[in-house]
Parts: sequence; C-alpha cells; structure tokens
Amino acid sequence: MMRWGVFGGSSRIFKSSLQPAFDQLGHPVVDAPSRKGDDFGPYAEMLGRADIDAVYNPLPNHLHAEWSHRALDAGKHVLCEKPLTMSPDDSAKLFDHAESAGLTILEAYMWPHHPRARAILDLAASGSLGTLQSGRSSFSYPMDMASGDHRIDQRGAGALFDIGIYCIAPFLLIAGREPVALAATAKRNDLGADVVMSGWIDWGEHFSSSFDVSFDAPLRKEMALSGSNGLLNVPGLHVPGPADDSIVTVERRDGSVDTIQCAGDNAYAGMVAHFEAVATAGATPIFGRTESMRLAIILDELHRLTGA
Repeated sequence: MMRWGVFGGSSRIFKSSLQPAFDQLGHPVVDAPSRKGDDFGPYAEMLGRADIDAVYNPLPNHLHAEWSHRALDAGKHVLCEKPLTMSPDDSAKLFDHAESAGLTILEAYMWPHHPRARAILDLAASGSLGTLQSGRSSFSYPMDMASGDHRIDQRGAGALFDIGIYCIAPFLLIAGREPVALAATAKRNDLGADVVMSGWIDWGEHFSSSFDVSFDAPLRKEMALSGSNGLLNVPGLHVPGPADDSIVTVERRDGSVDTIQCAGDNAYAGMVAHFEAVATAGATPIFGRTESMRLAIILDELHRLTGA
C-alpha cells in the first residue's frame, strides 16, 4: 500500500479525480498541504515526512520540474501531472535524477489505463484494422480568457501543454516510433500562450494523425482511427474513459459494422495502481521515459513551428 503526499490539496484535479482513485485503491493520502501565496514552506515540510512513499504533483506547469526534483531529493517516487515539464531538456533531467536515485517518476497520463483505451490499442496492434492510415483527435472547452487562469499565461503556456497529450499520445503509442514530420498553426493570446492549435504528425510508414485543441470552443472530445480494413470510431468523450460500460465501432470496407463492448472503469485508479507496480515491483511503464521524452520533443517542435 503506497502512502501519498500531494502538492496542493486544493488542486481541482486532485479533488475530482486523484483523491477518489487513492480512496478506491486504499492508498492513504498522508498529507496534502496547500501553499500560502508565494510561501512554499508547507510543501517542503511535507517532503520531510518519513511516512510518505510517493508524491503526486499537480502544480501549475512551470513548477513541475522544480518540485518534482525536490521530491526525488527527498527520496520520494513522483507521479507528476502532464506535461511532465515544459521542455525536453528539463524532462530528461528529471528522468536522469530518478534513475540515479533508484526512484520512479511518471507522467500522469491516465488514458491508456482504461479498458476502452486498451481495446483501441489492441485493435491497432493486432492488424484488425489493416494497414493503419490516419488518426484524428479533438479536445476543446470554453475558458474565460479574463479569468487569470494559469493555463493561459506563462505558468501553463497554453492549450497544447494542457490537453495536447490526449490528442497526440494515443497515436504516439500506436505508432511506437519517432515522427518524421510535423506541421501546425496556432492562435496565441497577448501573453504568448496558445489558446487554439491544430496540427498534423507524420509517424512514418504512411501513417499520420491530426489534432486540434482549443480553450475557445464548445466542449468536444473525439477520436477516430482509420486503416485499410476498418474505420474505428469512439462515440462520446474518449478521455479519460467512462465509468460505465461502453462500445467502440469499426466500420468495415464491405459496409458491415463491428461493435466492441468495453468495460467501464476508473482510469485514474488504473494509473495509480500501475504507478505503484512500476515503483515497487519493477513493472514496465506503459508511458515511461521513452514515451514522455518523445511527446516532450513533439510538443516543443509544435510550439516552435507556431511561433512560441
């Protein structure tokens, strides 16, 4: 049973998603302090506790690297919200630090830990869809641009860092290789943060994926994958995956439709259980250093292409 500390007990994602996951698994949250303005003392005090095995880091993006390093310095495993850091170099340094200390750090990407996501990955890997050709994914929701939210200034640095992983990483996992070309366009606010971005990634071997993310559009979460022998559609919100049973459909080239039943589950609990298995039992990460670094390099290049 892993004992947890949390940077920021008032964090929305912690309260809504991670706390229920810890509760479901019987993982005690020993301490979840909140900072007092610019006083980070409560976080430092938490790291001094001997009864904490791992730290969950949901701080604003610009604080991920510093406080994940501090947790590793304190001998704690780290589950850090996405993006792991805001640059490939910073992400590499975190993985180097964890490996040298004999600790685990993983990016908190819950999608692969849902049964429906695993069904999609299995369909792609099995050849059931034939030769893979293209994928597409969208994630948008309307944000109050005058709210002062950290995601739309230098602290979070925009939509791609916040929700891009959900549109890019499924196809990163499906391809299992470095991309060979990228293209993108973005709308940025006065602070330089992208509030809208769309793009295209060539994964090689004639397989590509497109994405669009937005803080300035109605709520939308969609995903599809096409191959020579099937078009896979994911009805409804594709991330994190529903708690109840659901389906995916595959339209075949002869006009028939396969309906695949998928169990419901808590993807966050699956992620936390997997993290524990990696940290304590040496399980192979589903989204580990290789995948996080590949994603970080892609995000960095997309920002460069769009004038960041």
